[in-house]
This record gives sequence, structure tokens and C-alpha cells, in this order.
Amino acid sequence: MTDKIDKPPTDHDGQDLNNGHFQDLEKPGQQQDLFTSEDADVNFRSVSWQGAAILIVKFQIGLGVLSVPDTLHTLGFFPGLLCFIIISLMTTVAGYVCGNARQYYPHMHNIGDAADLLFGTWANQFVGLAYYIYLALVSGAGMLTTSVALNALSDHGACTMVFVGVTCAAAFILGTGFRSLERVSWLSWIGVAGIIIAIWVVAIACLAQGRPAAAPAGPDPIDKNIRAFPDTTFPEAMSAIANQLFAVGASGTFFSVSAEMERPELFTRCLALGQGFIVATVIAISSIVYGKVGQYLASPALGSAGPLIKKISYGIALPGLIVTAVVYSHIAAKYCFVRLLRGTPHLQSNTPTHWTVWAGSMAVTAVFGFVIVGVVPFFDNFLSLVGALVNPIFTNIVPGFMILFFLAKRPERGVGVYDGASTSAPDWMLRAFGAYRNGWKEAVALGVACFMILAGGLIIVGGTYATVITIQMSYASGEVSGVFSCADNSS
Repeated sequence: MTDKIDKPPTDHDGQDLNNGHFQDLEKPGQQQDLFTSEDADVNFRSVSWQGAAILIVKFQIGLGVLSVPDTLHTLGFFPGLLCFIIISLMTTVAGYVCGNARQYYPHMHNIGDAADLLFGTWANQFVGLAYYIYLALVSGAGMLTTSVALNALSDHGACTMVFVGVTCAAAFILGTGFRSLERVSWLSWIGVAGIIIAIWVVAIACLAQGRPAAAPAGPDPIDKNIRAFPDTTFPEAMSAIANQLFAVGASGTFFSVSAEMERPELFTRCLALGQGFIVATVIAISSIVYGKVGQYLASPALGSAGPLIKKISYGIALPGLIVTAVVYSHIAAKYCFVRLLRGTPHLQSNTPTHWTVWAGSMAVTAVFGFVIVGVVPFFDNFLSLVGALVNPIFTNIVPGFMILFFLAKRPERGVGVYDGASTSAPDWMLRAFGAYRNGWKEAVALGVACFMILAGGLIIVGGTYATVITIQMSYASGEVSGVFSCADNSS
């Protein structure tokens, strides 16, 4: 993929608005862009490349990064670090494919559109629904983690569900007020800064302590049980791998980031900066914290340096945790909004229909996240279950098949023809598997695509099995709380 893109046409010929499936256009070889900046009340193509880079960082950092140090203890330091690097490389490739695909097929807004391109309408419906549910659940996880911070700061000063409700309201108000990702990127600067500072405060505090805060008191020496290599079971290992994928598994959202960029041809630059920063930060923080604390890690990791540092770090991270709930609520609601108004004049006009659909999408998403947090008594494990089941679809399987699709179709930038209805998936897959004859680059791309698809399938099967086992153990040990529990979740 090169760095130059011709401005695509903006007509709306050839769309079937009833089911979201894009038929071939009247002008072969040309496709309309989803958004236009001409004669529009709302400009959805205004995100700068710097704003896109910080959005990539914010979608990646927030919840998962706080659990990565614990995965090093489960997997062993060296295998855990290697596993994280491999997962990061896979999600970087997936992000590159997702973010740059619109330069060939500019009608795409989300990974559901990519599934439509590959396999047709049924795939759009299935992948799109899974994508929305996953984003809404991550938004709910952001609300729950914010309640952990508020409980820690206030010494459980109110019912936990009150704190979740306050975060839900904040996500709805801020997310509804900022319709474009360009405005949300402003919040992302604040969110990223808060979380980065907080985790470095914890890391430095761990370095300064002679003895882990959670270790038994007294003069006796302690065993941190730092593992260079794994001493674990298969379910525990697969659960740790799924957690690592969750930490850097936001690749599916990069379609939406690219769709709202002012200059989407610069997406690769944004990805390199954002993903490089995230991977380096997670490796550094996880290595420092695990090396100093060992088996006395807290989960989330912000509690690993003792009660005082826990309060300080949660106080610093609080804006970032709220922003996590906002950005994921926003991107989930934007999926519904675009799906309902795509191709209509209401998409970028300040009409009553525009505002009704947008506010309604935000409200449904925020309330859905709140209700699931309250109703599911094992929400953390439930999120892990959903993540293991569907996250590899967005980070491995669909991007892997997209690589195969591009090897078979070899579209030209800006004028890719949507011919999924006229060419069956088995046909283009067979052509893709013959691409190795075209040179070593195509052979490498073919190998990467196959590895990503197989790895995604392994994580789905193994991660789902591991999470189900964990849920069963939680029930057996009595750790599962009640519905809409007010109990303190920060201890």
C-alpha cells in the first residue's frame, strides 16, 4: 500500500439501504466515500493524523494494560514477553490492514462492512452485531473500572452501582455532545496522559520499595516466585493469552478512525506512532512491576504498590478511565448511527432525525453497558468470555481473510470494485493461495494471513474453554456477587 490516494467520488449510486449490503456501482471501478466534507452540517472527516494517533493509543490503553503484568507470572517472564510481542505484531498487521482498507474500498466504515466485502450480507450481520456488543461491553467495563477507582478514593463512600451510574451518565453526556471523533480525540489526550502517568507512578513506587506492599510483614525473606518459564495449566495459560490480546486488541476500531481522518493516507504513520508507543510502554511497565513485585501483584496493577500509591494512582487515572467509557460508548453508538442513516441526507445534517438517532444510539449503548455490569454477577469473567469468543474475529480472523482477499483481487487504490456478490469466497480464496507464485512478498503475506487466522481460531477455542473453567471455579468458591451489588470492588 502506498501513501498517495486520489479523492474518491461522493455519489450514492448503487447502495441498498435496507440491509446495508453494497451492490456494484453504476460506474464500474468507482465507489463513493461514506462521509463528505462538502455542504455538510457535521464534518466527520476532520481528525488530524496526530488526533488519529492518540485515538489509537486510547483505544489500546486503558483496561487491558493493567492486567498484562499478571500474565507474565502465569506464562513465565520470557514466554509471556515473547507471546505479547507476537500478539502485538499480529494486531499491528491487523491495524494496518483495517486502517488502510478504506483507501481501496472507501465505502467501508467498520469491520462489519469488511465482512460484507469478504463473505456477503450474512457476515455483515453476524460480525457487525458481535462488534457492537463487544464495544458496548468494553464501555461497561470502563464504567466498572471507574467505580473501582471511585471506591478506592472514597473508601467505598457509596454503593458501587451509584458510581457505575455516574460514569454511565458522564459517558452518555460527553459522547452525545461530541459527534465526531475529532472532538473525542481532545478527550483522548487527557485520558492517555492520566493513565500513562498513573501506571508510571506505580512502577516507580514499586522500584522504590524494598519489599512488595502485599508481602507478609516482618524481617523474614520473601519469595517473589518470579518465573522465568511457565508453571501453569492450559486453561490459565490460554486465559493469560486472551488477556494479552485484549490489551492490544482494538484493531477493529481502526476502520472508524480512518473513516474520520482528514488525510486517511497518513494512517500508517499514526499506527506506527500509536502502536509503537503502546507496545513499548506495556513491555516496560509490565517488566518493572513484575520484576519488583512478583507473585504479590494486584489486579488491576494499580494496587501493587500499597494503599497510598493505589489511591494516588487511581486519582490520576480516573479521567482516563472515564474517557475509556466515553470513547467505547461513542464508537459503538457511531456504528448504529451510521448503519441506520448511511446514504441518507440525515447522516451529516442537523435534522431532528439525525439528532434522534444519534442520541438514541448513545443512550441505548450506555444503558446496555450499565445493565450488563449490574446484571451479570461475574462481569470480569464474562468480559473475558466475550473477548475470547469475538475479539480474535476482529484482530485475527477478518484481517487475515482481508489479506487473502487483497492477494486475490489486487485492487487499485481508490478505485477498488466491490464485486463480492459476483465472486464467491471459495473462488478468491483459491486465487489467494496461489499468490505465492508472484514473489516472496506475496508468499510472506500469505503465510502471515494463515498464521493470523489459525492463531485466532486457537484463541477462540482455548480462551473460551479457559474462561468457562474460571467461571465454574468462581461459582464453586463463592466469589460470585449478587445482581446490582453495592459491595466494594476495590479491595
